Amino acid sequence: MKKHFRNWQPRFYIQDGIYFVTFYIKNRYPFFKELLFCDLFLENLKLCKKIKQFKLYGWVICYDHIHLLLEPSDEWNISNIMHFLKRNFSRNINIVMGYSEFSKIGESADNYPHFRVRKQFFQKYPKTPFPTFQWQKSYYDHIIRDESDFDNHIQYIQHNPIKHNLSDNWRYVFTNPEYMDLIDCLE
Repeated sequence: MKKHFRNWQPRFYIQDGIYFVTFYIKNRYPFFKELLFCDLFLENLKLCKKIKQFKLYGWVICYDHIHLLLEPSDEWNISNIMHFLKRNFSRNINIVMGYSEFSKIGESADNYPHFRVRKQFFQKYPKTPFPTFQWQKSYYDHIIRDESDFDNHIQYIQHNPIKHNLSDNWRYVFTNPEYMDLIDCLE
């Protein structure tokens, strides 16, 4: 087991460990009430999963926070994954809202999710009503101890939209068939 200290939160890296992770938006601002931002986060999660090669067992997007249940690969630890995901999404959402400049990519710009979302965003909001996006520093993690702990966290994620009084048909949860391509089966 390898130990890592960043800020005030110690991190434990366990070979083949499964982590339940919670991370919040700074000041708990409800950015994810805007569904365009939920879609953008999922695109970033797919990219992160592809690059960092982790297994994803469950996730939910709430208005001001996100829960993930994942298993890092041997090559990338939980800190690498979270750093990539949070940094990438922060950059992309601030580009979408017009707070960050980007270099011209040319005709291929439509292949990047944040450019497609940017067009939709400015059609909906000619002047952004949102502050600059930032995540709360760090994140909370819990190492899954056994099958019962895993099941408890899956159920917690699944019922999180109800707990937070999100709409009855909240679609940004791993149980939505639309997003089954993101989920890995436990072996």
